[in-house]
Amino acid sequence: MLRSSLVRLRRTGEGEARVVFASEEDLPAFEDVIAHFRRGLRLGEVLESLKPLRRVYDPKLVDGIAFVVMRRVELETPSPVDPRLIRRALFEGGPALDEAEREARLREASARLGVDAAKYMYSDLDIERVITSVPELRPDELLREYNLAALQGLMLRALRVRVQASSGWREVLRAAKRLGLMYEAHGRPAAVDLYGPASLARLTERYGRALARLVPLIISSKGWRLEAEVMVGRSGRVYRVRAQEGEAPMPSSPRREEVTFDSSVEEELYRKLVSALRGTGAEVLREPEALATEAGDLFIPDFGVRLGDRVVYIEVVGFWTREYLRSKLRKLSSLRAPVLLVVNEKLGPERFTGLGEGVVVYRDSVDVAPVYLWVKSKLLQGAPQATAPARLELEKPYESLEEVASRLGVSVDALRSLEPPRGYVRLRSYFVREELLRALASERLEGARLSQLSSRYGPWVQEALTSMGYSLSWVGLTDAIVRRRAQP
Repeated sequence: MLRSSLVRLRRTGEGEARVVFASEEDLPAFEDVIAHFRRGLRLGEVLESLKPLRRVYDPKLVDGIAFVVMRRVELETPSPVDPRLIRRALFEGGPALDEAEREARLREASARLGVDAAKYMYSDLDIERVITSVPELRPDELLREYNLAALQGLMLRALRVRVQASSGWREVLRAAKRLGLMYEAHGRPAAVDLYGPASLARLTERYGRALARLVPLIISSKGWRLEAEVMVGRSGRVYRVRAQEGEAPMPSSPRREEVTFDSSVEEELYRKLVSALRGTGAEVLREPEALATEAGDLFIPDFGVRLGDRVVYIEVVGFWTREYLRSKLRKLSSLRAPVLLVVNEKLGPERFTGLGEGVVVYRDSVDVAPVYLWVKSKLLQGAPQATAPARLELEKPYESLEEVASRLGVSVDALRSLEPPRGYVRLRSYFVREELLRALASERLEGARLSQLSSRYGPWVQEALTSMGYSLSWVGLTDAIVRRRAQP
């Protein structure tokens, strides 16, 4: 996608603008820019050579074409040594205070690493990288890619986007859900209103890129129309920008973006629920059908669980803006389908009382046991609730209490009331075999790195060290030095 600063807009009225897409008249500009990308040149040399073209054509058009071409060429770093190692050798002693010290450090680093440190210290920057391969680039094909990238770049500064299509809107809605976008959908023909990154107080860049990833799917929908409220320039003035099918050449068969879960509460709950329901015949749906509210709005829950012809739904209530949260509460209050709400405690779970068919509260991750039991009670009417077995049986060298609870369909608290299996010790969050603990205790732990011990034995090591009388002196966000705790 183009950077938002490269998207060309033309004012068409008070508060109105349109995207200046590329047309066949711009093909000479595409031909001229493509000709400057040649094998063996540094990218910085190519960009420097494009400066005269910026006086012949629209500078934003030239820069935008170059941006799209750069995604297609292959680049390599010319340095025989990783430039990060060179910079580390130069800067590990702090800043050089004068030119003599700077030259001395360059000579020392060059001798130690066997390279010209001054020449290669920043060779991993894009402008220093060398073009090794240039695929065959057709100007007309690149023109369509440029127009798609411009429409994607528009999304990076959007406050709100409305999408309409005569067909394919269901796929757009599902993709928006899976990308973690905040949306509202109304009526038939459906209109999907998407909250843009500029409307949020945080996660702006990441959210904007997720919204831009939806654009290839939008333009593959028949009869698509798009209307966006966009912040323009440093002043942040808002313009309404429209685009529609047939307005400009676009890729005829755009690649549909692969949408997957981010590392999130939703992904973790999905994985746990699939594991907990394995063998029951129930299917966990990541893309359930859209539900209609009494007011005619459309709502897609995060998950559906289907067994035969019966389906129940789960909605995870996490990061939302206040306005979006109010809209969700309104929709949830008028749903007739069985929906379980999994609510972040920071949002005030009490406001969800009476909505859906129950509320499960979570902080950092979701305890799957109550979710599993709710699903089981809804899909298997009259089935007995799962209880903790009288005796635990484990096979793995170690296993977290949460994993065991998920497998058995019980709560973690229920497991803590049981004796650990023979040959195992129960830590705060793990069952661990006694021989593993003995092996850890035989190590020389004073001064050891937590990361190395965890890599060798497992993530339970930190809890074991605490119970053995050691403390941790953290040396970063992910590593620590083991210290013997001082005796009182």
